[in-house]
Amino acid sequence: MNKFERAQQILTQMNADGWLIICDEDSDINSRFMLGVASHAQNYVYVARDGNHVVLAVEMEAPMIQKSLIQRNVEANVFAFKSSDDLKNKLKKVLGKRKIALNFGENVLDFEGTAYADYLRVGEFSSIKKLSPKTEFISSAPIIYNLRSVKSPTEQKDLRNTCKATIEILELVPDWIKVGMTERDVRAKIEYEYMKLGRPSFDTIVGTGPNSADPHHNTSTKKIKPGVLLIDTGLQIDEMCSDITWTFWVGKNPQDKFMEAYKALYEAKKVANQYYTDGTKNNIPAKKCRECLADFGYDHEKLFFHGLGHSLGFEAHDIGMRISHSVPDGFILKENMVYTNEPGLYWQGEWGIRLEDDIIIGKSKCDQVTDVPLDPILI
Repeated sequence: MNKFERAQQILTQMNADGWLIICDEDSDINSRFMLGVASHAQNYVYVARDGNHVVLAVEMEAPMIQKSLIQRNVEANVFAFKSSDDLKNKLKKVLGKRKIALNFGENVLDFEGTAYADYLRVGEFSSIKKLSPKTEFISSAPIIYNLRSVKSPTEQKDLRNTCKATIEILELVPDWIKVGMTERDVRAKIEYEYMKLGRPSFDTIVGTGPNSADPHHNTSTKKIKPGVLLIDTGLQIDEMCSDITWTFWVGKNPQDKFMEAYKALYEAKKVANQYYTDGTKNNIPAKKCRECLADFGYDHEKLFFHGLGHSLGFEAHDIGMRISHSVPDGFILKENMVYTNEPGLYWQGEWGIRLEDDIIIGKSKCDQVTDVPLDPILI
């Protein structure tokens, strides 16, 4: 069953006539997710409950989209529009239905919010309502969640392939990193290797020394020096992204403080893995991880100031509630969801360590797709 057919089933459950994705200059990633190709110019993807799917695209991209859909066994009418008036006339034929889902989120500031569906621009929403004033427009959040939160066997296969390729590149890092290179030099080399295979799933984070203590450090021109080097990176091949963090030590004789923290994080991550299982509350793995760090003597409230993991998939931060000790009890992990497990300890002004692996939620035991090195790699 292809993605359009799966979406049709969800539309039937929602009693909606269709799902309209509006994308301009790559503004909505769900366009690429459904079409299988990036249509960079303005495009409209209408998934119809009755199977009469329509894609509206500019002339130079319509053939590319048609070929991609054929490869994916999707039957859809792909029409090219030549002007604004032509586009409006074609859209009117698509619209005019009783109920259509659009990509706007609801309650985006609450835990119950659907910010992951919030791609629609205000001007686009106003224009569509004007074109089809009698249509009830609803949030597409249930469609996006059901299509993307639990991964298919094909997506899981893609994940393994992507993670394997990422690890193979990370394993080569010690062979070419040298003191005096900049963080950006390192990122450029890693992402150059990625571009041979796919694309970076996000901007690689390279942090040397004190920069490694900022979890979302913006890779800079700072030169690599002896000490801690943190690399948080990911690759996308086909449908799935990887997201892996390794923390290296540049030079010989790592500090005892570094070695002890590395070991504690590795053990805490192993403990958390035991709870990446179907039916477990999203907050439990994080609580167990923090309990383990406390047993090692670390003040996790002060030194570990982010969640334990996030959903991983077509995007590096994909669809699904994060794994964190602060998440309400109502959020439950499901079999075949994919998450990261990334505990960290950070000493501001000194250095930080984060160890991150990619995990498939299992029925009674998780499937750990990646495994950070047991001992820190010395460069």
